[in-house]
Amino acid sequence: MMRPAALKPAVALMELNAILENVSIGILFTHRRKLMQANTLCAGMFGYTLEEFIGQSAIMLYPNQEVYDAIGNHAGPTLAEGKSFRTELEMKRKDGSLFWCRLSAKAVNPERTQDGTLWIMEDITEDRLMLSALERSMRELSAIFDTDAFGICVVRNRVVVRCNRRFEEIYGLPAGSLVGQSSRRLFASDEEYGRIGDSVYADLAAGQVHRREQFYRKRDGAPLWMRVTGSAFDPADPHAGSVWLLEDITAPREAEERARRAFNEQQMIFDNAAVGILFVRDRMVQRCNRKLADIFGYEPEELADRSTRVFYPTEEDYQRHGGLAYPLIESGETFIGENRVRHKDGHIFWVRATGRRVAIDAEGIAVIWIFEDVTERHQAEEALLRAHDELEQRVVERTAELATANTQLQEEVFERMQAEQRIWHIAHHDSLTGLPNRALLHDRLEQALTQAQRNQQRVAVMFLDLDRFKSINDTLGHAVGDELLKQVAQRLTSVVRAVDTVSRLGGDEFVIVLHELTSPDDAVQVAEKILNALSSTVQIEGHELRATPSIGISVFPDDGNEVFVLMKNADTAMYHAKAMGRNTFQFFAQQMNEQASRFFKLENRLRQAIEQGQLLLHYQPLVDWPRGEVCGMEALVRWNDPEHGMISPAEFIPVAEETGLIIPLGEWVLTEALRQNRAWQQEGRPLLPVSVNLSPRQFRQKGLVDTVRRILVETGQPATLLELEITESTLMQDIDDTSARLREFAAMGVRLAIDDFGTGYSSLSYLKRFPVDKLKIDQSFVRDLTTDPDDAAIVTAIIGLAKSLGLDTLAEGVETTEQLNILLSLGCDKFQGYLFSRPLPPAQAASIFQPTLLDGPSASAESTGPQAKA
Repeated sequence: MMRPAALKPAVALMELNAILENVSIGILFTHRRKLMQANTLCAGMFGYTLEEFIGQSAIMLYPNQEVYDAIGNHAGPTLAEGKSFRTELEMKRKDGSLFWCRLSAKAVNPERTQDGTLWIMEDITEDRLMLSALERSMRELSAIFDTDAFGICVVRNRVVVRCNRRFEEIYGLPAGSLVGQSSRRLFASDEEYGRIGDSVYADLAAGQVHRREQFYRKRDGAPLWMRVTGSAFDPADPHAGSVWLLEDITAPREAEERARRAFNEQQMIFDNAAVGILFVRDRMVQRCNRKLADIFGYEPEELADRSTRVFYPTEEDYQRHGGLAYPLIESGETFIGENRVRHKDGHIFWVRATGRRVAIDAEGIAVIWIFEDVTERHQAEEALLRAHDELEQRVVERTAELATANTQLQEEVFERMQAEQRIWHIAHHDSLTGLPNRALLHDRLEQALTQAQRNQQRVAVMFLDLDRFKSINDTLGHAVGDELLKQVAQRLTSVVRAVDTVSRLGGDEFVIVLHELTSPDDAVQVAEKILNALSSTVQIEGHELRATPSIGISVFPDDGNEVFVLMKNADTAMYHAKAMGRNTFQFFAQQMNEQASRFFKLENRLRQAIEQGQLLLHYQPLVDWPRGEVCGMEALVRWNDPEHGMISPAEFIPVAEETGLIIPLGEWVLTEALRQNRAWQQEGRPLLPVSVNLSPRQFRQKGLVDTVRRILVETGQPATLLELEITESTLMQDIDDTSARLREFAAMGVRLAIDDFGTGYSSLSYLKRFPVDKLKIDQSFVRDLTTDPDDAAIVTAIIGLAKSLGLDTLAEGVETTEQLNILLSLGCDKFQGYLFSRPLPPAQAASIFQPTLLDGPSASAESTGPQAKA
């Protein structure tokens, strides 16, 4: 037996081996970079048996020589200092595959690192895969956050801590400008901020999702409707954090508004149509217009939800008409027929009924009916039949009596034919004017459509209504009204071709059918002829009358293929013509181009204004603050329209620019401004330059320099008392031509200023080439100067730029002393704005040359507050 003392090292070695083989990490001992000893787990981690593993070079555990050398270079110094070396890297298995391993090493003897190193190894591949998946998820979530179609924002303590680009785009804000800002910036006022905030945090504290729709006006003035949704991370402390989704719903809201306006227009047409319109479902009245109710003697409210049986004299008439009409309507065709109906007071009359099914819903049969009272025509036809019967009887009797009198018989037959023609003419023509009536109009229009379809031509239907005819009838009597209708009929007939049809429907309504048209322009020519023919006055019983028309035009096949549709569309267009001011014509369109019409009228009125001297100039002083005096004035054009009063330059200047009227208008402004300045000089006023704006089209016109030179000579003004203001964007078009023009003006002595500076995209290199004297800071930067740091930075940059180029600066739109004080502190000393004076007429010269607040640099910093610029 061995002695107990000899057993202790053996037992310790066994315990150490047991530990090495049972730990959950790989343990390796290397000496001179060879694998000297390892536990089984370490060898298995690399895919080797322990026997294969021991004695090998350590390089076989690394992906390549470069990694092997790098580990040696990094680990050596650390181990020599007696410290542990730790790293994570990819290692190579026996089969060549790579896996992630966490290494921890320590030298057995730091002073002699060559004596060996102990390595602890742990396979962390699964941890690495989980970390990679987590990072990928974070990238995906970040991509969703940044590219989502919704604006997303995180708010903490009412401060924006994060938002995606879409959120800033919806508000019209620059990228990155919102993070760190108070959410107050997202509201129009403090009142709105507080009110909505109370509602929001009440919902969030209750654990609810807050939803609302909110209106906001962007910085550029564009309207914005938003749908806002928000929820708190922790309802117990909603201020600790909440997330908000923002959706731009401006387009749907605007579409809804357009639909509402379209509905109102259709309702107006429905209520004012010249025919009775009835909407029924399963022969029950749903809606009707006033005309329909009047035809039958009811109020519209009385007919709602009643059976259409109320319109028929008997049950038999009701069933017979339904049996004729509804099979055709259900097949998708249009039913047109005439039948007897009953008035509320019981009397029987005739109507022409046109019905067509409409696809509103799947329940029941919905039909639109158009009713026209044709009683007079039926009475005429009945008279025709009676006369016909009487004539037949007479012929029979006379034939028996005068069988031998052949000559006399022929005379009687001829008389009969003439009578029939007269009766037919009575039945198909208007008794007052002799024009075709509604029945003959429908017949001729049907024929015209058939022929046009066969020959691939167009047909125009013109619905004409005399403006204010009822007042003539009511004031001067029906005799005068009837005579006026006759003369209108004669003038209408005189301007159309023989192949065309002029008809009178009744009252002051006429319909003209134009055959064989090649394009809608042919109808325009006829409409203009009609307006011209009816423009001259009519003398009736000592009264001088004018019968101006409103004309609606529909064209086959563009606006319909059927008589009913074309008549209805022409009637619709006629009402739009009335709404546009009467004495005009309007083609039918799904959306009437009101803007184009208004533009045309404004152009004509502006042309007359220039010719008739309706334009005038107001003057606004330019102030040199340090000197405490006026250093110039700007001439601003105004239009005092006799009918509409003062019209804003923002409304008529774009029209003048587009139509070319800006050329004569601008020449007038330049002449009048210099003439007025000379008049002031003759009154003893100070010699001050006057500033005149040049529009882009003016600046580009040929001969501009010669025109300015001529006006200076005519008004006797030196060029040094004229300052021309040109916008930054105008100067940047055709740089070479711009430079040449500016040099000519500068050579004359005319002062040049860049207006609205900072709103365009001028280049500093080009700006140095232009011989300008002054930069005018645009009022859009001055307006928010006291609240927007960005505007203050822009103004500072402009002032610095001007000083570096040796140019004057003048700030436009100064309305408050706060703005004035900031501008003075930034180095600007010349100003223009309501704080000093509004634009004034020449009669108020004293206020122009000595405006209020002009007491020099020591003036009081009190103000009456900002004023809206006219």
